[in-house]
Amino acid sequence: VMNIHDEAIDQILFENNISNEWSDSVKNELKSVKLSESPGRKNLIHKPFITIDGADAKDFDDAIFCEYRGKQTILSVAIADVADLVKSGTALDNEARERGTSIYFPSKVVPMLPEEISNNLCSLVPNEVRNVLVCRIVFSLEGEIEGYEFFEASIRSCLRATYKSIDDLINKKASLPDEIAKSIDALKNLTTVLLGKRKKRSALELDAAEPILELDELGNIKNIKISKRLFSHLMIEESMLAANICAARYMKKHYGFGVYRIHEEPEELKIDALKNFFAAKGLTSKPKKNPLEVITQCLEFSKDHQLKKSLQTLVLQSLKRAEYSTEDIGHFGLQLEQYAHFTSPIRRYPDLMVHRLIKDKLQKNINKPNQEQIELDCCELSDLERQAEKASRTVVQQIICHHLKQFIGDDFNAMITGVTDFGIFAEIDSFYVSGLIHVSDLPGDRYIFDKISGVLKGKRTGRSFRQGQSIRVKINNVLPYERKINLLILKNK
Repeated sequence: VMNIHDEAIDQILFENNISNEWSDSVKNELKSVKLSESPGRKNLIHKPFITIDGADAKDFDDAIFCEYRGKQTILSVAIADVADLVKSGTALDNEARERGTSIYFPSKVVPMLPEEISNNLCSLVPNEVRNVLVCRIVFSLEGEIEGYEFFEASIRSCLRATYKSIDDLINKKASLPDEIAKSIDALKNLTTVLLGKRKKRSALELDAAEPILELDELGNIKNIKISKRLFSHLMIEESMLAANICAARYMKKHYGFGVYRIHEEPEELKIDALKNFFAAKGLTSKPKKNPLEVITQCLEFSKDHQLKKSLQTLVLQSLKRAEYSTEDIGHFGLQLEQYAHFTSPIRRYPDLMVHRLIKDKLQKNINKPNQEQIELDCCELSDLERQAEKASRTVVQQIICHHLKQFIGDDFNAMITGVTDFGIFAEIDSFYVSGLIHVSDLPGDRYIFDKISGVLKGKRTGRSFRQGQSIRVKINNVLPYERKINLLILKNK
């Protein structure tokens, strides 16, 4: 019996021409890849570094260790030294560059690098010596970065912790060896300060919860849940943000350009539309606000709203996408002037590029990197990232569509996510997929689409449909392989 999950992945990889095989030249190179011992590496094997990841993570590319020194907090973020094993110009490197990123599916990964590297040689598994690139950051008690340095080192992770196990430790539901507990405690206090700063600079609090599918052996859905964010998630997130900021500063300082993660301000038109939509929902706002204030207000408003998820989706849709670029325009969503991706070189190629730029400086290589070439790479890598996200989402949708076949003929609450001249897209509650109600299936009237207000309006009855509205629908038909769900609308809700 074909597994629904694997079948969906095969279909999506085929549709997008995504490679899932390793060439012979890559396999040959793998045979000779081994960890190097260079005299210049700092030996940090005795420091209590640990990894904190989800329970089902396979590749561990970041480990952390935090300590107090006088009136300062020192955070060491150790990242797998992938650049040490994957050299520019090799078949391995070319293949990784072609893929651009690992693609995550509900129970499978199409990795950017072969598993021999991603799950073994470069993975910071417990009790094994591994090569890393460390970003060591000195924070004041107020959470300001007072200094940072990058250096090559070797560490031995002493624990593979999960978000839950660290959360239990913080909430005194569990204990760990003393030196680990000390490091976590220091990081907990640092995180609290950093979260305060994050709030102050009005970084966007986007709670874009992705559905997590629990599948059986045949790839059928047993359960759909939404991931819960724990304080331990925020600890790792803030640590990685800090290291990423330092990486961006380092490139700026030494090269004048780099591989940055940028997020541009949203367009004025989108912001105006958002304002009008939320005003109609009852949000009163002062005129002449800047984009950040508008978006923050909309997010605040939707937080306690019953339609929270779809209102947040609307806000998300009005934002631009984050991209890679050699120009550091800054990051609107995080409200940072400089930002880069440095912490996941096992699964993201831009991070590997950042590592190489940093290591070139550390090793005093005099090669001047070619900014034009890097800019071209940045554009392509932004596209590959988009493709990977779309592939993941599409597989999830296809599996959910299979699951919905059993509910054909049943009624559900739904929320309008889009309105066009040919019909209405509506997301079915607690299934996280949208179906289409075709305009010809709208009951008892002829509906005209008003482009400016984005509303479908009945000529005779004046009944109208707009984004963000709650409706009651019946699942009429499902075509999983085309990821299409046909809905019918029930009487006014």
